Amino acid sequence: MQYIYISFLSLFLGAALTSFIKNKNFSGFLTVLFTAISSIFLFYISINTIAGNKIIEDEVFSLKPLLNSSCVVSIDYLSALFLMIISLVSLCVSLFSWKYLNVYKTRSSARFYPFLMLLFISSVGVVCVKDILFFIIFWEFMTVSSWFLVVFEREEKSAIKGGLQYFIATHVATAFLILASVILYSYSNDFSFTEINKSLALIINYQPGIAHFILFCFFIAFVTKAGVLPFGFWLPNAYPQPPSSASSFFGGVMSKLAVYALVRFFCSVLPLSFHTQVWGFVIAVFGVFSIFIGTIAALTQDEAKRLMSFHAIGQVGYMLLGIGVGLYFIKINPFLGAVALVGGLLHVFNNSIYKSLLFLNAGSIFYKTATTDLNKVSGLIKVMPVTAITALVGSLSIAGVPPFNGFISKLLIFESSIWSAKQSEVFLLIKGAFIVFGIISIFISAVTLASFLKFVNSAFMGKLQGAVDEKRNIPLLMTLPQLILATVCVLTGLFPIIPLKLIYAGTLSLFNDLPDFSLIFGDTFAGVSISFLKNYSQGAWFPVFVIIPLIILCLLIFSFEKYAQAPKREVKTWYGGKEHVPEEVAYRGHSFYQPFKNLVSFRIGKVQFKGFYPVTTPSIKISVSEKFLKILQPDEWLYYPLANKFVKLFEYVEKIYELTTKKYIAWLILGSIVVMVLLFYISGGKQ
Repeated sequence: MQYIYISFLSLFLGAALTSFIKNKNFSGFLTVLFTAISSIFLFYISINTIAGNKIIEDEVFSLKPLLNSSCVVSIDYLSALFLMIISLVSLCVSLFSWKYLNVYKTRSSARFYPFLMLLFISSVGVVCVKDILFFIIFWEFMTVSSWFLVVFEREEKSAIKGGLQYFIATHVATAFLILASVILYSYSNDFSFTEINKSLALIINYQPGIAHFILFCFFIAFVTKAGVLPFGFWLPNAYPQPPSSASSFFGGVMSKLAVYALVRFFCSVLPLSFHTQVWGFVIAVFGVFSIFIGTIAALTQDEAKRLMSFHAIGQVGYMLLGIGVGLYFIKINPFLGAVALVGGLLHVFNNSIYKSLLFLNAGSIFYKTATTDLNKVSGLIKVMPVTAITALVGSLSIAGVPPFNGFISKLLIFESSIWSAKQSEVFLLIKGAFIVFGIISIFISAVTLASFLKFVNSAFMGKLQGAVDEKRNIPLLMTLPQLILATVCVLTGLFPIIPLKLIYAGTLSLFNDLPDFSLIFGDTFAGVSISFLKNYSQGAWFPVFVIIPLIILCLLIFSFEKYAQAPKREVKTWYGGKEHVPEEVAYRGHSFYQPFKNLVSFRIGKVQFKGFYPVTTPSIKISVSEKFLKILQPDEWLYYPLANKFVKLFEYVEKIYELTTKKYIAWLILGSIVVMVLLFYISGGKQ
């Protein structure tokens, strides 16, 4: 348990030091150093928990004289899985930020690094506490620290708008979380998850309406933070605002912690009952809605980070669909429920990797070209080939193209949704709904591929054009995190049995009476078999057997080309006999899928929809006093004044050390005498 404390201490120390250091490179170095220390210990704790199949638990302090609440750090299998994600992504984000932040020449690093590390701390706290009071504290801590990152460029109107929407939406959601917690405390007189579980069981039996209201409050709180539509309306305006490394952590980890909270409360805190089925179906419905609207809207976007923000909505929808189907069937058919739950949780893991990677790719484009507008760049593979290759890996992964990691999790979600048609215990209408959900998710997966082909083609293919800084190469510290994440995408895609076993063990910690892993997914290292019934396989996926022939074919093609030594020549593109400048004939991002985009873009009254998503709304004029606006800027009246006082204190101390050499030596001699006298006194005058 001391390792988790070292991890917290390391991040706190890094946040404190980077608050007062003006040099960006040194602040970046400290951030990487302290984050690396934290990540190593977090990863060790996760592996130790998983390998030992145990729960690590310790009470830090208790508030029981005042409230029945204790700050208990508890790491079980599910927490360990998310700690692994946090440790990997946070390290990659801090590495990328070290050099990337130099792009913002007029922005202080004190606006970024301290809040980034506080975000890391709060993320760890969210998955480690098992008391709802301290869960809310870390949850709010995560919201506030991330808000400071959203308004990093507070001079920009878009940052203020996105930050205000994020602040209001997430705090309304937190209010629902607090309301549910207060109601539960009035019944249980305790804030621990264990006691809440017991109270919920009684409430479900005797007051089912109250139980549904409590679950409704939890649902609103978590899906709003996750960005599920329509509650996640704020996300496309907030996620593109901070530096891309922070957006990477938002899309890769923070939104997934809301899914973690949903799983924790609806699978662990909520007792298995009819309420589980009802809310499983509700979760699946909102998941499919987000899949459809979020992904279709992403297809119409021409700005890379905004495109990825809409995809964050769609991808969370896939997770909710798997989790919702799993919750609905976990009691009726444990095989089907387990496959769906594992598919949803595996998609959380996979998405955290490739979504973080894609935001870092967008950051590299911005670093090189000073824009992420896909209409203004092209041909970047010629000047940043590593970024282009990793972006292609991330794009194919998020689209679920085999053999990358997104395929297997989507396959499990698709099959579990459609297989519900075989369940005779389920109403015909419910079965039909789940089948439609599966078909929609399959179709939207193709739309995902289309939008990321647009991203890769617009940014990296074609002729090199745009505001490219030829002298500014992508540093190794920015390239390395992308390579690490891309490698994880490939390896977990080729060997899915490894993450599947980890995820299934976490699922077993939530529901103890599930079938053995080998009965559902087999026990072959080379691939996965899928069984919805005992001793009856309905599908299989062996990526190794697919990739080996592909590698052999590629080697043969390369060998033939090398052996033939066919001459190559480069010529100018022929434009049908008429002279054109490259800008006139370039196929820009907005040119992709125009007929489809026109089909899904329309106006209803004064509201303009683009990809079924409202982009303009009737303006509402309200007057807000300046005093209220100042309240929403605590950095101006609290953080910066406090930081300036500490800076002045350090400057004063520095002046003391800049005294003349003689005075400095005199202080050394005097200090040595004092130390010797103290040592003599402590030793009792004995030699």
